[in-house]
Amino acid sequence: MTTRGSVTTRHAVANVEAAERILVVGLGYIGLPTSLAFTEAGFEVVGFDVNAETVRMLNSGELHIHEAGLQERLDSALEKSSFRATGVPEAADVFIIAVPTPCSDAFRADLSYVRAAAESVAQQIQPGNMVVLESTVPPGTTESIVGEVIRQKTGLSHEDDYDLVHCPERVIPGRIFEEIVGNSRVIGGTTVRATERAAELYSSFVEGKVLTTDARTAEMAKLMENAFRDVNIALANEFRSIAELHGIDVLRAIELANHHPRVHVHQPGIGVGGHCIPVDPWFLISSAPGRSKLLRTARELNASIPLQVSSCVLDRAYSTGAKSLAFYGLAFKPNVDDLRESPAIEVVKHVASHLDPNVRIAVIEPFAESLPEDLSEFSNVEFANARPPEAEFDLHVGLVAHDQLRRQGPPTAELERILDFVGVWGLPRPVVTAGPA
Repeated sequence: MTTRGSVTTRHAVANVEAAERILVVGLGYIGLPTSLAFTEAGFEVVGFDVNAETVRMLNSGELHIHEAGLQERLDSALEKSSFRATGVPEAADVFIIAVPTPCSDAFRADLSYVRAAAESVAQQIQPGNMVVLESTVPPGTTESIVGEVIRQKTGLSHEDDYDLVHCPERVIPGRIFEEIVGNSRVIGGTTVRATERAAELYSSFVEGKVLTTDARTAEMAKLMENAFRDVNIALANEFRSIAELHGIDVLRAIELANHHPRVHVHQPGIGVGGHCIPVDPWFLISSAPGRSKLLRTARELNASIPLQVSSCVLDRAYSTGAKSLAFYGLAFKPNVDDLRESPAIEVVKHVASHLDPNVRIAVIEPFAESLPEDLSEFSNVEFANARPPEAEFDLHVGLVAHDQLRRQGPPTAELERILDFVGVWGLPRPVVTAGPA
């Protein structure tokens, strides 16, 4: 490994023993792929999760999440006995925390999972160990929550007794393994020693740059990444609103604007989904409410888009007298099974709550097995993971541009009875924005 200032490049790792044992706390969309990436680098990894069914499934070679390349890597790790799952925290040399950090009802970070994970680590940590927090958190959390919980439970100090680091994940569902290896990583320790140790550990499999800093800066950098994307998506959605007022094709205007060498306008959509972009900006907003007006405006604008889309659907349903609607796609983005914070779910939920309960609503989602909890409460909403006979429906609504839905082509109904909000069928997109200029 060579170090050039704050950038580490991937070479043979001399000081990180491949025999070191790693315990990954949380086996979801980040924790499980991270576990398997370390097994491929030669480490013994134990995955700890509080969900007994998740533990059972993984030890049996079954997956509880969908991700390209995941099954093959799990099979290989189980065959080599380099990975196993457990429901009880175990001793290790390195502890990696990869648990959810949802947003509370008050739009603040819910750090209960991080605190619980730190308490689990505190049961097993020994002097000389290293603790890495990968979960996205507000600035200061690595020290004030993880470090403080361990100090209270064990008396150990991250300045003197063990190493404490924040290394935020930087991947997107659908391309996790490609990005977990290829993307650059930010490593921020609470001490220089911790930073250098963690940089060496992650260099065992990361082919991108390993960028070193302190823990608070690493926390801030991750939140800035997602807030940047949220603000730019809000800008694209606002451009669409203005273009619609003037009768302009916003997609063509964006295409032309993006030919400028220093311009990259994002694409407007039906909202912002996933566990990161709709959530993380609130961590910054709540930490500095008087200094985050732009972030708040962008977040509120993007959060309003699903309601605008659903109002458009309702208007079309009423104008056509539709007695049955088919919605295509529920995931937060194409070609994944992740439904977290999905704007498509919000659209269907809002439509279902406003239509007569005798109106039939079908949801087609090829990457799911059943309706999410938010929609199962509606007696007139049914689920299908394959396309039902289109003649049974009066109105067809495209919400997620899954490749499978694209390949099947558009419904053969009249254009008046098709709303293609995301270009899944390459049809003209409906006007979303309502109200005065």
